[in-house]
Amino acid sequence: MRRTRRPVSHVRGETMEGFVERDESFLLVIDVQERLHAAMDASSAQAYARNCGILVRTASRLGLPVVVTEQYPKGLGPTIESLAGVLGDEPRMSKLAFSCMREEPIAARIRSIGRKRAIIAGIEAHVCVLQTAVDMMREGMRVVVASDEVCSRRASDRDAALDTLRTLGALVYPTETIAFMLLERAGTDEFKDLAPLFR
Repeated sequence: MRRTRRPVSHVRGETMEGFVERDESFLLVIDVQERLHAAMDASSAQAYARNCGILVRTASRLGLPVVVTEQYPKGLGPTIESLAGVLGDEPRMSKLAFSCMREEPIAARIRSIGRKRAIIAGIEAHVCVLQTAVDMMREGMRVVVASDEVCSRRASDRDAALDTLRTLGALVYPTETIAFMLLERAGTDEFKDLAPLFR
């Protein structure tokens, strides 16, 4: 029996579930701190940090709200220098809970943004990123995890976390896919400003 393929359509004003729209999205950067970063899997540590910087620049240029957290900064240190330079004066919100949604000031800040699509980057993938994403989905938020912007001490833990998040319904896309969905088209001033980041 032959299957009929359904056409994919995108009506203006309605969002395809798999598309990342800039006017309904915000960026959450979780715990990219000196001592945590130093313990990450060496094969992907530099790449994830660089990609975090790219997505922060993209979000800033396109006007997306950005939320930045730090897990117990007294013990784990501040946000790494390379990312701090990109974030500028963006406030760092400290936490002890692993899930951002279980630290009330952070959860309140996220809810106050009023956007239902969270783009998540940070560490560790199988702890704070996973728990935050699960709690957000429980609240009805749609979650996008930047696959090349999350890391764990062990690559196997990162991979297991991403597999779990996909199963639970999160979108898992690389940085460039997310950025180009947010940009939507070439030829704009925004595209010209950001294109060099992807060379």
